[in-house]
Amino acid sequence: MKKENPMKKTFVFLAALPLLLLAIAVTPRAAAENEPTTLRGEAILGHPAGKLAIQTAELLAAGKVEEAIRLRTSAEQADWKGQSAGDRKDMTARMKERAPNPKAFAEAIRTGGELILTPVRGRLSVPMGAAGSAAVILEIEGGKWRITGGPMLIANEPEPGKETRIQGIEILKHPVGELALKYADALHAGGMDAAMKLASTKAQADWKTLPASERAESTAFRKKMTPKKDDLESGIKAGGILIIEDDARAMLNVVKIEQKSKEAGVVDSSSTTIGIPFVLEGGQWKLAR
Repeated sequence: MKKENPMKKTFVFLAALPLLLLAIAVTPRAAAENEPTTLRGEAILGHPAGKLAIQTAELLAAGKVEEAIRLRTSAEQADWKGQSAGDRKDMTARMKERAPNPKAFAEAIRTGGELILTPVRGRLSVPMGAAGSAAVILEIEGGKWRITGGPMLIANEPEPGKETRIQGIEILKHPVGELALKYADALHAGGMDAAMKLASTKAQADWKTLPASERAESTAFRKKMTPKKDDLESGIKAGGILIIEDDARAMLNVVKIEQKSKEAGVVDSSSTTIGIPFVLEGGQWKLAR
């Protein structure tokens, strides 16, 4: 059985961000327990995680991918070595192509970077102007920061020339509303292979290129975050927002609320805003990812 490749997993995760944009709001007690630390600008460059991100960008720019891999976690290094020569070659080209220019990366961090840290993980987000934005995912291993993804450039979404918003129950009268319910039903009843039949030609092609392990992981993640059909319909009616750009792209935003009680009389609530993207293809709306 072929091991999953965390480097590819990172690309999948980042590509799925528009699909599952999380905005988690928890009770004050739960928030205090998990409050992250945020560094911005120059302070990032003095932090070990920031220095590691710059070092990795420099190695990738110099074509020293194997040295960059050695800055990752031990598990990812082992998985990298377990990949076929062909897979490593493809990943090497992709990592070099998507790596930011080190000098521009450092300057962009200084002027607008944001590093969010928890005791064991970190995420660096850096606006890169017309080039898009750069992202780095980090983890603590053996008391030291290690890279688990990036640095990589993510292209900016095109600016919409026209925007239309539809709210609440009116969304269900639009083809996207009907398609969203079909997607949720197919996802939970038959998995992503069934749901991808509702997707665009490009999305289906991209899906087929993923290893089975990554398709399984993506399916599990989407099932966890996407409400079932009846719950999605209720969420749409209660406050869903459908944003249509240029009559060609659309994003359905729905708030999902969960409540958990860990002890008598205490209820922790969390709300998650999920975003499901759609695209118009051949006159029909399709799932975009």
